[in-house]
Amino acid sequence: MGHPFRCLLFCTLASQGRSALLAASGSRICVFSTKSGNRISIWQTHQAQPILSSNREGSLHEGEHTERPAKRQKKASPNKGSDSSSTEIVTDDAQPKPVKSSRPQITDPNVIKLAATPDGRFVVAITDEDKCVRVLQLDDGGNLQQLNLAMILCGDKFGDVYALPLLSTSVGNRASPQSPMSEARKKDHPAPGSKYVPSATSRTVHTLRNQEALKQQQKIENQKSVKGIIEFEHELVLGHVSLLTDLVCVSVPAATVAGSQNRTYIISADRDEHIRVSRGIPQAYIIEGYCLGHTQFVSKLCIPGWNSRLLISGGGDDYLLVWDWISSRILDKVDLRKSIVNFFDNQPSSGSIRDQPSNAADTSSGWNKQIAISDLCAVETKTATGELQRQIAVVCEGIPAIFFFDVAENGTLQYRGSTDTDFAVITIALSEDKHRIAYSMESNQMSLTRSTSMDQLKDLGRPSIGILSFDASTGVWEKDIGLEESITGAIGRLLLSMDGSTEERARSRASVSSLYSLENLRKRGQEDRDFHRTRSHNDPTMTGFDVLKNDLILRTARGERVERPPIWVMRQAGRYLPEYHDAKGHNDFFACCRSPEIASTLTLQPIDRYDGLIDAAIIFSDILVIPQAMGMTVEMLDKKGPYFPNPLKSPTDGQYEELVEREVDVAQELDYVYQAIAMTRRKLKGRVPLYGFCGAPWTLLCYMVEGGGSKLFVQVKTWIYKYPDQSKALLQKIAELCVEYLALQVKAGAQIIQVFDSWAAELSPASFREFSMPYLRHISKHLPQRLKQLQLEAVPMVVFAKGAWYALDDLCDLGYQVVGLDWLQDPAEAVRIAHGRVVLQGNADPGVLYGEKEAITAVVRDMVQGFGGGKQGWIANLGHGVTPFVDPDKLKFFFEEIHRFTKAESHPCTAV
Repeated sequence: MGHPFRCLLFCTLASQGRSALLAASGSRICVFSTKSGNRISIWQTHQAQPILSSNREGSLHEGEHTERPAKRQKKASPNKGSDSSSTEIVTDDAQPKPVKSSRPQITDPNVIKLAATPDGRFVVAITDEDKCVRVLQLDDGGNLQQLNLAMILCGDKFGDVYALPLLSTSVGNRASPQSPMSEARKKDHPAPGSKYVPSATSRTVHTLRNQEALKQQQKIENQKSVKGIIEFEHELVLGHVSLLTDLVCVSVPAATVAGSQNRTYIISADRDEHIRVSRGIPQAYIIEGYCLGHTQFVSKLCIPGWNSRLLISGGGDDYLLVWDWISSRILDKVDLRKSIVNFFDNQPSSGSIRDQPSNAADTSSGWNKQIAISDLCAVETKTATGELQRQIAVVCEGIPAIFFFDVAENGTLQYRGSTDTDFAVITIALSEDKHRIAYSMESNQMSLTRSTSMDQLKDLGRPSIGILSFDASTGVWEKDIGLEESITGAIGRLLLSMDGSTEERARSRASVSSLYSLENLRKRGQEDRDFHRTRSHNDPTMTGFDVLKNDLILRTARGERVERPPIWVMRQAGRYLPEYHDAKGHNDFFACCRSPEIASTLTLQPIDRYDGLIDAAIIFSDILVIPQAMGMTVEMLDKKGPYFPNPLKSPTDGQYEELVEREVDVAQELDYVYQAIAMTRRKLKGRVPLYGFCGAPWTLLCYMVEGGGSKLFVQVKTWIYKYPDQSKALLQKIAELCVEYLALQVKAGAQIIQVFDSWAAELSPASFREFSMPYLRHISKHLPQRLKQLQLEAVPMVVFAKGAWYALDDLCDLGYQVVGLDWLQDPAEAVRIAHGRVVLQGNADPGVLYGEKEAITAVVRDMVQGFGGGKQGWIANLGHGVTPFVDPDKLKFFFEEIHRFTKAESHPCTAV
């Protein structure tokens, strides 16, 4: 038993009225008294009966024992059909198969997860190698006994959530006909040889891609079911699209949500940074919302018992997020890295909790590793004076400390301090009375012999389990030295009783190697880039640009809750400004675009004029530079707009084939854009972020075929309906160029990008799905991949499909973080449809700027109200670009009114 305790769990022994600590180490679960620290019993996987000490060390009424227990005798494995066998998943023709391996065979699987019913009578243990869910009964004496097998919710690595009965029929028997789930299982698992029926249903599959795959599976007629029948009741209640990492179930009062009775929800997290909120059984297929704000995997979720609306989440990011999960709002973002750096910079002098140093903000450390949160625990205690202390305890993989954060009434977190531990902490558990925290640590025991002394035994056990107790008089967590040493001695004696078999050593190596597995959730190739995600925007040594002083729009685009909505408008640099004409001089439009100096100057004009009122710049350029890079001639005619002297006429006109086959070097052809971006970033000096952009493939195709703007779009409609395949080939070519063009803009210094689909309204819903969406999706999917190849950080992506109000639901699932809205969409309805999946941008009618100030005020008021106040999920903008002849002062008043209606104020989270 030379490996650590991977799982800890406090349980109450009903007849004793006292608590026991269950600790899982490898294939064994040890039960300790929390009064004396003595070991009560041991249970082992595949063991017919619990292993008891020969001297009954486990009695709760006995004191510390000093005699070594007799050496444990190995017992033969029970027959597979015995009542105590594991709840394995077996198939009708399953037969044991010999496994050839040069490594020692590990016969008993490791316990990797423990949970208990509220009354402590039943314990659920998950084991790894055999993939079993085991139900154990904890009797009044503290002994564990495995049962044959109400309801267990469990998730698997394929992203599915299953409901299992806590108590059911024995292994090897089908669910009884009276079982409420048996009829559903008959449908999902027909008799061998019958027609194939997929287990998934339209209620458990949600994404468009998976729904299409399900339809194809349902069409299969001849394939027979090849999977064996799972021999116990189970029901698929929730389907994910990524590896599940954590799962919590919460019941909220009726007053908190719409309804006349309490409602249960399932909140699940996955490797792809998603937190999904679904209704409880039997309506788990209904997704209520998403909590989107992480950029790395989410490994832990925590809902405090005192406020069921609060959700604390963490994983591979440098921060914790606090949510009002019912409304999908971020209440706080907590810098965890700073707390860890403080810990390493200020080594403690004692084992008690350390307060945050007064100069915490000024500390620096050589510690520079990635963070992976391995456990979160909500703790509510009361001091001797009656003051409630509500805290979140945080454990990070590989760090020898537990970090504490105070939880305020409004849901925000304040770093309280940390307590150091002897070795890196693996997991923590809170006692039922909330006054003890047990934590397990990585084990590094020496070799044991019969001559090992009791003092050495205590030293050997020390790296295994630690205990913190809450001192009500001081309000501080202190190490419980007495109880810790008692448990340490019990562990040491137990270690001595174990022989040093080859199997035991193999199990130890296997267990230790699996302890630090969270980093495996981090997507390969992203480690360094994601690790420096924040620094690269602010560290001049990494970017060559000044520190970004206003990152409001970037935080909003990531889904964070902000002090006010960020503001900018499309075409904010343009001919409505008098200074635009002065800077442009006698140069034509595209000459200005091709001059980095002029383009940079024009980009900065609205930033200077509206200083402090807008939160982003957008590079001065045009969407038609891509057709120009492809070899087409594009002119900008005064009072007419863009003009193509030689537009595409048909796939056989010679020009089409040349465009599709030409190798376009956008790095060289559009170098002037990248120069302008880099120059603008330097001139901005970090005042606001800089947008880059491109035209959507469909919109660019319209111009290339129509030869300019159009009212009827006769030519492009002829193309897509008469030459659909050739149209799609050209759209794909354009999409690939857009990816490279945007990636190089980011490389030059763009911090957020937008794709403009200006002519989306000319397509029907069906045509939009065929001729626009696939190519918008190509950009959102492949741009992050291309940035990864260039070793660049990911940036927020915005899509603006003007007039595609009918496709908002689909646009929210295209992979963009922000979806722009035109003025034809109702903000409140758009918020309802988006349902927290994306940030929305928009959407005042640009025409209001021709009106009086009273009209502008009314439009702004309605817009702010429609977007729910704007503290999260909204970037204020117009529903299209600024139009000619607008009075710049009217636009300034528009900005000022948004600031007035959305001025920063606190929104406390209501406690329930």
